[in-house]
Amino acid sequence: MMRSFFAGCALLSVLVLNSCQTTEPLPIKHGNPEILWDSWGVPHIVAAHDSDAFYAFGWAQVRSHADLLLKLYAMARGRGAEYFGEDYLAADRSTRLLGIPALAEQWYRQQEVGFKDNLAAFAAGINDFARRHPEAISDQAKAVLPVTPQDILAHTTRVMTVFVAAISECGAVLPGLDFNHQPAGSNGWALGAKFSSSGNAMLLANPHLSWHGMETLFEAHILLPDVNLYGAALVGSPVLQMAFNDHLGWTHTVNPMDGCDVYRLRLAGDHLNEGYWLDGEMNAFEVSSETIWIRRDDGRMDSEILTIRRAAQGPVIEHAGEILSIRLALLETQQLAGMNQQWWEMGRATDLERFQEILAGGHLPLFNVIYADANKHILLAYNGIIPQRATGDTAFWRKPVIGDDSRLIWKGVHHYRDLPKAVNPDSGWLQNSNGAPWYMTLPVLDKNQYPENVTADVTNNRELQSLRMLASRSTMSFEELIAAKHSTHSLAADQLLNDLLSIALASGDPLVHQAAAIWHRWDRQFLAESRGARLFSLWFGKWVEATIAKATKADPDYVFTPDQLLGDLFYSQPFDSSKPLITPHGLADKSLALNALREVTAQLLAETEKLDIAWGEVARLRRDGIDLPGNGADTDFGVFREIVYEPDVDGKLKSS
Repeated sequence: MMRSFFAGCALLSVLVLNSCQTTEPLPIKHGNPEILWDSWGVPHIVAAHDSDAFYAFGWAQVRSHADLLLKLYAMARGRGAEYFGEDYLAADRSTRLLGIPALAEQWYRQQEVGFKDNLAAFAAGINDFARRHPEAISDQAKAVLPVTPQDILAHTTRVMTVFVAAISECGAVLPGLDFNHQPAGSNGWALGAKFSSSGNAMLLANPHLSWHGMETLFEAHILLPDVNLYGAALVGSPVLQMAFNDHLGWTHTVNPMDGCDVYRLRLAGDHLNEGYWLDGEMNAFEVSSETIWIRRDDGRMDSEILTIRRAAQGPVIEHAGEILSIRLALLETQQLAGMNQQWWEMGRATDLERFQEILAGGHLPLFNVIYADANKHILLAYNGIIPQRATGDTAFWRKPVIGDDSRLIWKGVHHYRDLPKAVNPDSGWLQNSNGAPWYMTLPVLDKNQYPENVTADVTNNRELQSLRMLASRSTMSFEELIAAKHSTHSLAADQLLNDLLSIALASGDPLVHQAAAIWHRWDRQFLAESRGARLFSLWFGKWVEATIAKATKADPDYVFTPDQLLGDLFYSQPFDSSKPLITPHGLADKSLALNALREVTAQLLAETEKLDIAWGEVARLRRDGIDLPGNGADTDFGVFREIVYEPDVDGKLKSS
């Protein structure tokens, strides 16, 4: 695995950091911890006690991301619109509806005394920095101060709620809980001693999150007398959430678990105030109200009364003409109260046995946990606060279920022991790229050994590329691991280009022949200099769009979902879970594919006057005035180095 050594103020790991540029002593009343800032802006925190480290970590985060951190805490209070304007109103409504601020108050009282002190120290670090450096914070953000430990718990609860909602049916009906319209994704590998050229275990942590908002990661190093911990946390978190110490390390990938269900209620009358039916009896809603203040653009403060109704299942919303109730496992149980402490304890573990004891606490609401240690053990655990549903498969629970039958209202959640996992598999490796847990290694896990609604049975082309890269080798060196992490090879090109080139060359269209010639020369990479990648990406998008349109024309009730992208609608040989290394492949409708190619060749010529434009001429890495050629591509292309691009105002693509 990655070995770390503390030398002066530099941590040596995958890359060697420059020597620290500045030393920042903190107030003596907080144990006099120090922050040593390196030239990359990473804080190296040296402290004598846990609470001192938490204080310094709070100080460091607000020093680096003051306005973002305070804005996130305002949203966690359900008061974003009050401080920052009406754009935050939808998020405030959902935060209040779900009762997140009240849960934070409740869960703060449940914290162990020592960890309660740590949360208080983290908040104090934020507040003390703000008092000493008011010039670093905008006037709007200052209004959020002071920060409390309850704000920290509310924020981490809200962030995890957004994650869970985004990967379930709840995200479609709860306003204000989104990921900037981009899915959360990641790659993670754990390579054991038998697969590693050096004989040491190796861990690849490769999260794919946005560069802004609540998904912003903050890198840090914490050195205490008994732990040397390096990793990253989402801004606002009081603990490192992906990290390694001198003994072990772990990373996370988002898993396709379903931690939220939607119930379709049957009202007892024509109005909400008449209640709803449950088990043949009329039930009254629990009703409360809250006032939300809204700052208008002209500075005026308006207010609205938010009426909150709860059914037996959970909070109630009106959506698309229906009355629905939302049941989120992480908010309906007490497990999430211990989430931050569990992450902190994971960072202090020294071996696999202790690490699994900590995981068994079941406080993390989602994520695969991918682990490697200095004793050459590897682990992948499909993890989460997942309801124990007595009936129905994943497809049943992915749609709104009837709300008048109490037998469908689950109470308990699965224990860690019930969930898919593997330790030191014969293959020598474990991987996940956001697919179902069955594909964590080869041979695949037997899904029949687990409850049928514990996970969606999905995969994606990025994960299939991950499997192929690992299965094609008997061993891997550290250098090969780094090269694989940066691979931009397109599996979709391997799956489709043979058929596409065949029909292109058989056509009588000279422009299509030009496209085929470009693809013959293309390296099937999405590097900045790759010529053929832009043409392929345009064709792929048009092909998917035309295929969906064809299906919709045949069946007006047809609804496309991303898991269909590897199926028989698109491929002549669809994905077969028993053959993940050789399926899918081939075009299901060659005529449609050829028409799509004709359209995009004309489009690309009109836009750029050439068909062989380099990928980096269009795909750009843009932020804060920096504009560089991009590489990588999104999951659908089967590129392991996933970078999601979106259209920019000048017609080019920018990384999100």
